[in-house]
Amino acid sequence: MTTTIINRYKNRDYQNIRAKWLADPVNFVTDKLGAKPWTKQREILEAIRNHDRTAVRSCNASGKTYTAALATIWWLMSHREATVITTAPTNRQVKQLLWKQIREIHAQNSQLIGGKTTAASLEIDSRRTAFGYSTDTQERFQGFHRPNCMFIVDEASGVPEDIFAAIEGSMTSYNPKMLMIGNPTKSSGYFFNAFHRSRDEWNQVHISAFDTPNMQITDPEQTIQGILTPQWVESMRKNYGEESPEYNIRVLGNFPDQDRNTLIPLQTIEDAVAKPAMHADEKEYIVMGVDVARYGTDRTVAIIRKGPNVIHIAALPKSDTMKTTGAIIDIAREYEVHDINIDEAGLGAAVFDRIMEVSRRQFAIFGINASRKPRNRNMHANFRAQMYDELKDRFMRGDISIPDDPELIRELAMIKYEFNSAGQMQVADKTDIRNPWSKSPDKADALAIAYAHTSPPFLVR
Repeated sequence: MTTTIINRYKNRDYQNIRAKWLADPVNFVTDKLGAKPWTKQREILEAIRNHDRTAVRSCNASGKTYTAALATIWWLMSHREATVITTAPTNRQVKQLLWKQIREIHAQNSQLIGGKTTAASLEIDSRRTAFGYSTDTQERFQGFHRPNCMFIVDEASGVPEDIFAAIEGSMTSYNPKMLMIGNPTKSSGYFFNAFHRSRDEWNQVHISAFDTPNMQITDPEQTIQGILTPQWVESMRKNYGEESPEYNIRVLGNFPDQDRNTLIPLQTIEDAVAKPAMHADEKEYIVMGVDVARYGTDRTVAIIRKGPNVIHIAALPKSDTMKTTGAIIDIAREYEVHDINIDEAGLGAAVFDRIMEVSRRQFAIFGINASRKPRNRNMHANFRAQMYDELKDRFMRGDISIPDDPELIRELAMIKYEFNSAGQMQVADKTDIRNPWSKSPDKADALAIAYAHTSPPFLVR
């Protein structure tokens, strides 16, 4: 409300207006901001009003971020003095997700709200302000002991634990609030605990794709923009399968059933997808990893990388040795590959031999056999375990950037490991992994092969 509008009321009258807004956030966003919140959005707004801590685990595109934007405006407008601090794992997520929504709501209601916005701030007046910070330093979240301070954590599964610790230190002020929203991508951490170990401290909201309004609409022209559609849900089912972690998280809004034997956490894989291309030394070789088809429905997959960056994925239909060899050589030439790491087990042996025969002077060619002895026999049962363990370490360090390829993401997320009686780590074989989705993890294996350790005497034949 601008100063002109405020001056129409006596101070006591305006206090009463704010009290009414505070008591009924759904009415405020509907009547004053022109929003049309659906059932779960209304539930979130009322949960913020009624509880100090609210955690929302949700499917993709449910309107949860828009709800947080509405909550930001409602909270500031309903108090004489209030602060909202928002955060997300990256600066892009801060400015392009939640704050994009806040800026749009402000632009549509500038006469009512007043003040001014920047890319990640809103200042109605000196006592009512909101700021958005990425999570690159916890110091930004310390020292907020003002009354009526609300913290909004977007994409909460990906926010570091030290940020939550800093926010907790500011939850001692008068009338604090915390709202966490996000896809439940990680089965550990602060966000996960809000629905499990610390659930008594939190009000929980769960949103499945099948709760959303577009899933109930039969006329496409009535589809609500910004909310997922039945077509998207069906695409997720076909691409990933109903038993996959991606479907479980992105469609059902459930935490992944990631027990201790999941090798690479899904959140870590998705961090590598979101990561922009990293610096690669100009002297670093371009390497191709090739997983050769074994079964009738399998494909030969070639993955090309330079340093930490995967730059190309090629899936070739199963074919005879000569055609497969020719296709691999053509791709290697196109991308100026220096090293070719190629699966030489089983049917891959013939392709390896043929490439060695015709191209050994063009490329440095290394045969990869998953059943060979690893570098450290006390640690790994075979070379397959060593390859995947080293690949996992690269993901955990954040030293890899991969394309947004649904098959690759799914395959990496389903790799399992265990320890045998000798205490050696072992990774499930292709024949064990292929059962849940009836597809072999060709792309995941090609990626592991592309990053495989190729120093003599382990792999060079």
